[in-house]
Amino acid sequence: MQATSSTLADVHDASGLGASTGITAAPDELIGFDRRHVMHGFTNFDRDAAPGPIFASGRGVRLIDVDGNEWLDGCAGQANVSLGYGRDELADVAASTLKSLAFGTHFYHNRSHVWASQLADRLAHITPAGIDQFFYGVGGSDAVETAIKIARFSNITNGRPEKIHIIGRMNSYHGVSYGGASMTGDRAMWSNIGPLLSGFSHIAQPESGSVGSAQALEDEILRVGPENVAAFLAEPISTPNGLYCPPDDYWPQIRAICDRYDVLLIADEVLVGFGRAGALFAINRWNVSPDILTMSKAITAGYLPLSVVGVSSRVREALAASGEKFVHGVTYGGHPAACAVALATIDIMEREDVVGQALRGGDYFAQQLSRLADSQDILDKSSARATGMMVAINLKLDEYGDEFGVRVHEEFARRRVLVRSYRNNRTIGFLPALTIQTEDIDAIVERVGESISATRASLGV
Repeated sequence: MQATSSTLADVHDASGLGASTGITAAPDELIGFDRRHVMHGFTNFDRDAAPGPIFASGRGVRLIDVDGNEWLDGCAGQANVSLGYGRDELADVAASTLKSLAFGTHFYHNRSHVWASQLADRLAHITPAGIDQFFYGVGGSDAVETAIKIARFSNITNGRPEKIHIIGRMNSYHGVSYGGASMTGDRAMWSNIGPLLSGFSHIAQPESGSVGSAQALEDEILRVGPENVAAFLAEPISTPNGLYCPPDDYWPQIRAICDRYDVLLIADEVLVGFGRAGALFAINRWNVSPDILTMSKAITAGYLPLSVVGVSSRVREALAASGEKFVHGVTYGGHPAACAVALATIDIMEREDVVGQALRGGDYFAQQLSRLADSQDILDKSSARATGMMVAINLKLDEYGDEFGVRVHEEFARRRVLVRSYRNNRTIGFLPALTIQTEDIDAIVERVGESISATRASLGV
């Protein structure tokens, strides 16, 4: 994106910024502010690196940057803007709630507020069977941290201080807090931050279609010792693993193994929950109920920060049995406006059959990628897949070289289409709004095709 000398009026005309936003700087000034002062996550700290887009407005899956350029968001932000940008209804609910109550806490003496109470009741009716107690936070990382603490607290305070080990999986993602990073099965998340927390180990992901792959969990429980293992924590479908759905026998067997050894099952639905996987909660696809459930991202359609950890009554009773305080929580967890927006988001999802839209749209998206592979043989046509609105296709980098994967993602940015990369650029992933329209899917696939053609031309392949 190039800097310009546009006036403030030009910025407003191009991007949709209004006087009420408080933005008074021109595009070139905003770019300068960002380069001088903003530290970006999952990015190196090179001040001379080319600036990325600075977005100013959005509608549906289309974003406008401060220069007035339109981008297609195939990622729904961080897979959280599940209902698309520009849902005025959600903004209005947030504004109205803030006028009524600017803040509410859940700390000390069972304080609460009306929106948190109503959201908890709503969640008790829609989450997997048995989940009916809820702890509020602000994001996915602290939800995972809370789940880990609950699993350990329930054992330590009830006379089993050795039963604190947590088993996760490689090629997983559980956030950036120290507990979440230690739990995440990605070595890149472990570099340059010093020792990880102790008491964690990882098993392999299930291979697609591989019957009996749950055995890896039982083997690890027996290696560590059942008396030492508190929980198994995993995403029902892992994005870092390439958006592959596990075999049908996997989660029922996992549930049985956890029951056999008195190990809590923690389903991390921060990303896959609230319709992303073509079910309200991904674990529902296998009729399995976890003991602890983490939620965030799409619970508010990305409009405000919120996370929720759901636990079963059985787990809550274990927590209560010791009479010890659970000394944990974050200041802005379960903010009134965020809880109100979550309630409104659930209303929209039910009213508009958003889960059904995700299923139909994801299937159409995968079909279009398959058709694109007919003209782009670097795409593995057989790998085009969709689980709800979790869509992916693989690049044949064994034939074309790793450099192709790097360069094609640079072309995606040049053509202003936002996609995800997995498995060292071997998988192109799409996690757009669940309500994305077919014309926007077509536009994303077209830009992907253009990016591949441009990469082939530049590399001469």
